[in-house]
Formats: sequence, C-alpha cells, structure tokens
Amino acid sequence: MIVGPALPCPKCKRVLESYSWHDASSGSCRRCETEFEFFPFPALSATRSISTPQAAELAADSVCFFHVENRAEAICEGCGRLLCPVCTVKFTGQKLCPSCIAGTKSSDTSHTVRDRTLFDGIALALALLPLLMWPFTLITAPVALGFVIFGWKKPCSLVRGRSRVRLVLAAVIAVLEIGAWVAGFTYLALKR
Repeated sequence: MIVGPALPCPKCKRVLESYSWHDASSGSCRRCETEFEFFPFPALSATRSISTPQAAELAADSVCFFHVENRAEAICEGCGRLLCPVCTVKFTGQKLCPSCIAGTKSSDTSHTVRDRTLFDGIALALALLPLLMWPFTLITAPVALGFVIFGWKKPCSLVRGRSRVRLVLAAVIAVLEIGAWVAGFTYLALKR
C-alpha cells in the first residue's frame, strides 16, 4: 500500500485516502473512478527540522547591531540581535530592538483595537435624521431597529463613556416611527 498526501479528487473533490494511490505519482478515486497523476512538490514530502533556541551570551567585546561604536549589553528576544542601552526597549515584558517593535505593530494586531463601529450613533442617526424628510422613515426606521438589535451586544466606544442609552433612544424612536406608519396604513385601509 502506497501512502500519499491527502489530496482532493480532481473530479468529485472527495479527499483521497491513502489506499487510492497506485504509486508515488498516480492513483484513482474510489467514488468516481477517475484516474489521475500527481506531480509532487519537493517541499510536500520534505521533513521539517525543529530547531530549539539556544541561550546566547554576550562577550566583552560585542557591539550593538545598530550602533557599532556602542558596546552591546542586551540581546533582542525577538530576533537575537545584540543591542546597546540606546536600542534596548522593554516592550510587553521583553527586551526588543526597534525593528522587532515596528514589525509587531504592523503584523500582530490581534491584541490591539484600532477602531470600533459605534452602532448606537448609526442607529440614532438613522432614526432621527430622516424625520426631516418623513417618507424616508419607512425604510430607515426598520434599519435603525436592526442596528439597535445587532449592536446591542457589541462593545461601546473606546474613548467616550457611552452606555446603551443611545441604543434605547434609537429603538424607541424607530418603534414610534414604525408604529406611525402602521397606524397611517391602517387608517388608509379602513377609510376605503
């Protein structure tokens, strides 16, 4: 039995089992009986070596990576560069160089929140602004109510101390607008 990589069948897209392979570069699908050839990429079968970090030590004559005139006093925990006191920055409990900090800001944004959608402001604007042109409230009132429902469990503003008061206010206004439209349509239906 030849064991090959898990690949989808070119025709039915079913993941092929290891017993579907005739040799290292061909096989057939047991479901749709499609014959296929496989041209393996060398990295697919290459074994990966796992390297473990080694503790580095500073020699007395080590110099800073960025300032060759300064003596190194620390090692960057991100990239391993030798750093002088000018370049050593304590960031999130680690000693990092400026390059690693710049890379962290641009690539790892999983723990930082740059902006936040304020659903309370959107819902309140959709409920109040169309009152100036009342026919639009037929559309914007349900949309505002949808934003209230969608944004109820979302976090509030990062900067201002907003609570859910604006969402409640937008919901009340939207429900009143929807009620006014229902009453108006009911009145017109009964009048005929």
